[in-house]
Amino acid sequence: MKKNICPSDKSILFATAFYHSQGKSPNAWTFSERSKIEMYYRCMIVCYGSIRRLYKEAQLTLFTNQDLPEPFNHQLDSLGVNIVFCSNEFVNSSLFSNEFPGCLFTLDVIHALSKSDYKGFDCLILLDNDCILRQRLDKFLEDILESQLIYAYQPGYPVNMVANGQSRASLTLALSYIQNQLLLTPIQLYGGEFYAIPAKHLPDIAININKFWDWMSVEGKSIFGCHLTEEHVMSVAIAMSAKTIGDAGKYVKRIWTTEHFSTVDGTESIVPVWHLPSEKKKGLARLYRYWLQSEGFGGLDDVEFNKLVEKKVGLRKPGEGNIIRDVFCRFRVTAKYLLTGRL
Repeated sequence: MKKNICPSDKSILFATAFYHSQGKSPNAWTFSERSKIEMYYRCMIVCYGSIRRLYKEAQLTLFTNQDLPEPFNHQLDSLGVNIVFCSNEFVNSSLFSNEFPGCLFTLDVIHALSKSDYKGFDCLILLDNDCILRQRLDKFLEDILESQLIYAYQPGYPVNMVANGQSRASLTLALSYIQNQLLLTPIQLYGGEFYAIPAKHLPDIAININKFWDWMSVEGKSIFGCHLTEEHVMSVAIAMSAKTIGDAGKYVKRIWTTEHFSTVDGTESIVPVWHLPSEKKKGLARLYRYWLQSEGFGGLDDVEFNKLVEKKVGLRKPGEGNIIRDVFCRFRVTAKYLLTGRL
């Protein structure tokens, strides 16, 4: 008879990584550095608030490189979020480049978590701070601890599609070079917004991050160029660490909601984790204001909370809505592009 492994809330570590860095936010244009940083702080509060509503005793950690100002530091403290500073070897490296300031900090976080100082948990859920947890993940966590599989989110990129400088094909070939064996099956390119990793795998992933990084630094750059994000490195490191990797797509969805691009298809209500990269200044900001005014999300059950999220985010399928509003939105997007060069 199959025996279910029921993890206690205390054995789960929910964490996000945020590196304070200069540069524009790739998915939410802002006028100033301060407005950009505070936009991310608000997202953190909403993200951790949504987790704490469901997991009263889980470990919550923010990995960062400097103290947060008030009132955000106090707000995180009220949610029981532990703030941890770790080394910044990867994120500050000049060897590689990308258009996502601070994204390589995830690699430093994995190294920190692989050390004995940060043990005391059975499973790591590492997610972006523009994610919302809408319901508990009990069955998912049971499956992870029983199978000891690593789960990551697969955006479904075609093999030859270049995403921020690398493709599944180029990463597979790079891994073939490292292992001195041609891989016949292309590896997946995982989105960096969600990783579910049993604690025992973290040391191996940290070692494999180093292997790929060191090889790219010496030999790989001349073949594959110098563009690397944490998604590229983590995808290769995870592929090296496990023969079988679980697809977290049943539990996570990257939901784009811009006027010119939407991935809303009506199935969102059954997905426990919403990643909302284009809602940093809109829906997530509205949820943050609600959190302030209502002193948190703790008084809401799942139905009430999800109704609140759907109201504040306002999902709309492509092609739905008022024609005049759509024309205005297109005009606004065009004007913004002409003024700023950004969509």
